[in-house]
Amino acid sequence: MFIRRSLAVLTIVLAFAGGAQAAPAIWKVSDEDSSIWLFGSIHLLPPGTEWRTEIFDNLIDEAERVYFETDLGPEAQPKIIALTMERGFARDGRLLNQRISEKLMGKVRSAAERFAVPVPTLLAMQPWMAASTISVSALVQAGYDPNAGVDTMLQQEISVERQGFLETAEEQIDVIAGGSEADQIIMLEATLAEAERIVTMIDEMKDAWLGGTPETLADLFLAEMGAYGEGFMDRLIVDRNENWVEQIEVMLAENEAAFLVVGAGHLVGDHSVVKLLEQQGFSSERVQ
Repeated sequence: MFIRRSLAVLTIVLAFAGGAQAAPAIWKVSDEDSSIWLFGSIHLLPPGTEWRTEIFDNLIDEAERVYFETDLGPEAQPKIIALTMERGFARDGRLLNQRISEKLMGKVRSAAERFAVPVPTLLAMQPWMAASTISVSALVQAGYDPNAGVDTMLQQEISVERQGFLETAEEQIDVIAGGSEADQIIMLEATLAEAERIVTMIDEMKDAWLGGTPETLADLFLAEMGAYGEGFMDRLIVDRNENWVEQIEVMLAENEAAFLVVGAGHLVGDHSVVKLLEQQGFSSERVQ
């Protein structure tokens, strides 16, 4: 059954590929008798962004299971909100301006005014959540929408029975919130340092993603994330990629026809999921 599915998918890809297209990249990773497919997503997009292709839709339809980073569905939202509130808001009575320098707090106030974020709300937050709130607010103000992101849209249309997840909501939140207070302050400083051009940077990454140039996307992504500190990058990319590779190895060993949708930053650079799988002896091929 799996071999017939694989042959059908391969036929579809060969019919439409003719080499990699100028479209968001898709990789095929294979062992001796099975393959999985990897698609790099963007979590926020301007509504109406055209990114889907016939290859993508056919591969999604053929997959036995579609894996996402974590569950973003309606039933999962209350737990995500509760965890975010628990980890993101201070519980020790110290306000944000008591955790950071006066100079940095001045930058927070300026960003709050620019991106229409209430200062009292930011004062109650841990530094990591203040940074995330400012970043998302800047993007939303520029027309980006979490509800238009690849993951959210796909989870709404794919049946629950066909969905799988690579990590829990707790694990995902711990990626951002798990650092020390000093780590979180570095994250906040980096966010505010790039606040003037955050939308330009995301626009450039989106264009590289849509244009099918993951090498350019890698350069932009790594340049942006470098200021967030090595510890944050390890939690955000390195540790998670290694964890996902272990799960993918099981999928291939069990001949599961899986299609994975993960953030595009996980599929670029020297420590990408694709590179790690190649190092484990699997073959890879970009099909879009």
